[in-house]
Amino acid sequence: MDEIKLEPILIKNGVLFLSEIRNEFESAYLKVREKEKRIYSDVELLNLPFASEKNPHRTEWLLRAKSFLRFKNYLKSEKGEANILDLGCGNGWFCGQLSKSLNHNFFCVDVNLTELVQGRRALNSGKLRFIYADIFKTKFPEKCFDYILINAAVQYFPDLSKLLNKLLTPINENGEIHIIDSAIYSVDEAIKAKERTKNYYSSLGFPEMADNYYHHTWNELSEFNFEILYQPNSLSGKIKRLFLKADSPFPWIKITR
Repeated sequence: MDEIKLEPILIKNGVLFLSEIRNEFESAYLKVREKEKRIYSDVELLNLPFASEKNPHRTEWLLRAKSFLRFKNYLKSEKGEANILDLGCGNGWFCGQLSKSLNHNFFCVDVNLTELVQGRRALNSGKLRFIYADIFKTKFPEKCFDYILINAAVQYFPDLSKLLNKLLTPINENGEIHIIDSAIYSVDEAIKAKERTKNYYSSLGFPEMADNYYHHTWNELSEFNFEILYQPNSLSGKIKRLFLKADSPFPWIKITR
């Protein structure tokens, strides 16, 4: 696989900056994360998604671990050394865990500088590059990524169609975009979910955060070539729940050219 050449405007604390720093979102986001007790120690980060007994969100992480293992097994069919972009990576736990057993090149991208710095410090692997970049203000080389992963992050992008069209440029001809652990709604469900989100952030004391959280519908995917690789509402999913075998409530969606 050819090396991807990036041209950062700055490198600091091991993080490559491909766009100017935007502090407004990060400041509000981190306050919410702290309130939710989602700011983790380096030790906890190293083990995610296999959360410790003391993790206040352990039940949620048990489900996310199943999503992680599904994707990890999926990547095992990749024979080459793939270039993988993790968009909205947070502290980079997903690719950090993948890099322990898979020999690929991981590009962890976010606009949350605090968690990028933590990931770079804690994970510290030559396979991982931590990148501060606004995807809409950054131009990656064309056809350079084999996989682009959006893991529990699609809700922070206001226009799903615009995002996916942007991401189709840097994936190669056979490249894939994967949306994991993110809710996709019917139109009616989206209206109800938006109200729940407003109520939730208001209860935390951060009602303004609801303006940065978006509820995407299946209609927005209609223009793209997509396939559902995991469907929680399938017959097998319902049977699992019937026998108390909890799994992710969110679909896994693959998008190709």
